[in-house]
Amino acid sequence: MIEESYENTEKQADTMRERTYGQVEIDGDTLVYKITGQGLPLLCIAGGGGEGDSFLPLADQLAEHFKVISYDRRANGRSTAHFPEHFDLAQQVRDAKAVLHATGENSAYLLGNSSGAVIALKMLQDFPDTVRKAIFHEPPLTHLAENPEKWQTFMSDCYQLALDKGASKAATKFGMGIVERFTIEPLLADFYLKRYLRTEAKKESLPKIEDGLADKIFIEQELLAVTNFLPDFAVLEKLKNKMIFAAGEWTLDKKVWLAQPPKACSERLDCDFVRLAGGHLGFINHAKAWREILEDKFLEQENQVK
Repeated sequence: MIEESYENTEKQADTMRERTYGQVEIDGDTLVYKITGQGLPLLCIAGGGGEGDSFLPLADQLAEHFKVISYDRRANGRSTAHFPEHFDLAQQVRDAKAVLHATGENSAYLLGNSSGAVIALKMLQDFPDTVRKAIFHEPPLTHLAENPEKWQTFMSDCYQLALDKGASKAATKFGMGIVERFTIEPLLADFYLKRYLRTEAKKESLPKIEDGLADKIFIEQELLAVTNFLPDFAVLEKLKNKMIFAAGEWTLDKKVWLAQPPKACSERLDCDFVRLAGGHLGFINHAKAWREILEDKFLEQENQVK
């Protein structure tokens, strides 16, 4: 399976596009972004501990029709963490808007994964004019899980472990427990991404934030705020034509709880729900299959607007 993934990576890496790099200052920190392709603006928001580069395999697939904007969220990747206390969801939305404006756009299509899906929800809820349409992939909203107490307790335990024993141990507990089983699916995605970006890494000149600090901020500042977020359904009801909720086929087939919140949201709001290839990080190693869905959903929206 690893050999097959390696071969697919080598083939797909041939499709890598030229990118534009940029930075934007916002509330004391510097956010680094990349632009791939030209066309309709698509802002990708990474999950917890994720860097914008995780979207680059997908960005290369979408570059024919989209101007794909990916960025390192504060305290991730090459973006700074001078003010780690500036990490609530409102700040994350301000950051996303700042990146969008820095790239010359006032509105965009959105793709949010995990924590990034929650940030995208908050962005649509508070600033609907900035969002043309959004896909929310597996937002970890514990209140909408079938067993909310279990997952709220798990998140609180991870947070407390970080305070007692350190963020590294807590991040390990979180990573091993979030899907309740050992699985090779996220390992394959990580392997794939590292192989895919081998050429990209040679071009990098900006230092990356240390992993320990990124883990600490993720567990101590982000985890509970994101997983305890309660969408304002009264507001979102009026915006349901801009919303698509999604879960991975692996997540659905294995009955992992991360499929429950997006399904609950789509049912409550009576809006689109789609199955996407792979698991929680399926956009990395199933980029071609994702491209087909995103092009179908977003280009359809664009045609309706016209």
